[in-house]
Amino acid sequence: MKIETVKGTRDFYPDKMRFRNWLFDKLRQVSELYGYEEFDGPFLEYLDLYAAKSGEELVNEQTYILESRGGEKLAIRPEMTPTLARMVAAKQNELRKPIRWFTIPNIWRYEQPQRGRKREFYQWNVDILGVESMDADAEVVAVTVDVLKALGLEKGEFVVRINNRYYLEELLKSLNLDLSLEPAIYREIDRIEKLKPEVFRANLEQAGLDTATVEKLETALRNRNFGDFKPLRDLWERLEQYGIAEYVEFDPSIVRGLLYYTGTVFEVWDPTKRFRRAIMGGGRYDNLITALGGQPLPGVGIACSDVTLEEMLEQLGRLPKLARTLDAFVVHYSPAERPTAIKVASQLRNGGLTTELSLSDLSLDKQLKAASNSGAHFAIIVAPAELERGEVNVKNLQTRQQQTVRVEELATILKGQL
Repeated sequence: MKIETVKGTRDFYPDKMRFRNWLFDKLRQVSELYGYEEFDGPFLEYLDLYAAKSGEELVNEQTYILESRGGEKLAIRPEMTPTLARMVAAKQNELRKPIRWFTIPNIWRYEQPQRGRKREFYQWNVDILGVESMDADAEVVAVTVDVLKALGLEKGEFVVRINNRYYLEELLKSLNLDLSLEPAIYREIDRIEKLKPEVFRANLEQAGLDTATVEKLETALRNRNFGDFKPLRDLWERLEQYGIAEYVEFDPSIVRGLLYYTGTVFEVWDPTKRFRRAIMGGGRYDNLITALGGQPLPGVGIACSDVTLEEMLEQLGRLPKLARTLDAFVVHYSPAERPTAIKVASQLRNGGLTTELSLSDLSLDKQLKAASNSGAHFAIIVAPAELERGEVNVKNLQTRQQQTVRVEELATILKGQL
């Protein structure tokens, strides 16, 4: 019987783990540079945590829902912001403000696997809570830009598209739209990049807009000037102070589908549109903590999937070449030298050197071939003639040069040559 991976999941062989660790290290480094602390939460949450604030599509169509033996409705986390909000609400008075947290949790969504999207993935989240001003929004955008630059992306290879939910509300009011239609309109605007223009117009008309109003809305969504709208003016001023205004643009069609967003919303896109979906997304959520039983506490955050980032880096030819790193591979001339080889390997490990030990009694040539295939920098050859003098042979597997070194000096000499 052949058993394959569950649809939408991945196996992480060592080469894939090297990339994952590299990616997570970059995300952690930039997050911590800004003073953010790492946190995590449970894999399972009560379904009610998502039902009220995450939107019908995420809860009803994409969430893995199960029932405990006690009849409790549980969900495998489809996103992390509600968990963050629950945790903050539980200890709100004890936490230092502003709260700067980040996390890289495992996330599950029951959706159709496709390019840049899986059912199981890791999601980098960075959030700041406790700041009402645009300073928080600007900082999150700055963290985002610096993360993408740390991954090797340059100007012109990504853009942060920014909008404000209140700006969009004012826009709809200016068109004399029935505000009861607002959720349906937002839903279509949020999908504008995925829909053909004629489909977008037809969906809006089906939602209750007449043809003339649809045309006016389309024209307004193409406008890239937010005028005198103060929140966006304040935000752009901060972005210029950070020196990142060249990486951002105003786009009134950015909505974000999750219900808890208030005010600023933003997404990262590939300006060439080779990648036809948002790479990252986030925004301001000033009411979420209150909704979960806490005191009022404004928040801003952004999130992205490791699958999406890997796909983007691959498309741009920016995937790093990550060879295995191993300092030494210890081989022995014959079974008689194996006990000493074990001691030599242990000595190197105690000295902080990553060391693999040959466990076979194959010929020395075959062991040396295994050492070359391991990716090790040095092969340490334990042979009888050298051992009589308290020495071992050291072969540099890159240069092929060989030297004899006293056993007690081995770790120090290798460190000096690495």
